Amino acid sequence: MEREKINNSSFKIYWVSLVWPKWQIIIPKDTRIDFDIDIWNEFEIWTIDDIAFWIWKKGSINDKYFKKEMNFKNFWQVCIWSKYQFVIPSTIRKILNISPWDSLVIIWKPWKWVWFIKNDEIDYVFKYIKKELNIK
Repeated sequence: MEREKINNSSFKIYWVSLVWPKWQIIIPKDTRIDFDIDIWNEFEIWTIDDIAFWIWKKGSINDKYFKKEMNFKNFWQVCIWSKYQFVIPSTIRKILNISPWDSLVIIWKPWKWVWFIKNDEIDYVFKYIKKELNIK
């Protein structure tokens, strides 16, 4: 039964992306295709439990589960630039202790969000997945 839950979870872990010296992060091509990201799109950017940040298409967040179950903080919108990148806001960088050349794991939940989390916080991802799938 637990194996079925995992197969139906619909998460996709892409790869690790670097934070560049001017605090920008490039969205990988597979992520852009899957999440329908194009240049000049605007996204809402949120932190979760002061460990990760997620982006949603602007105005699309209405999932009560996420707002109720997790410690979300909405900061503002970001715009995707011509090279499929955006700058991580300074407030988020400070809260999450993100520095240039840090590696961020990129995860996609179909039609909901794209999640960015530092490699050393990956255990948080596994805890989240277990919670969502009700695995003990």
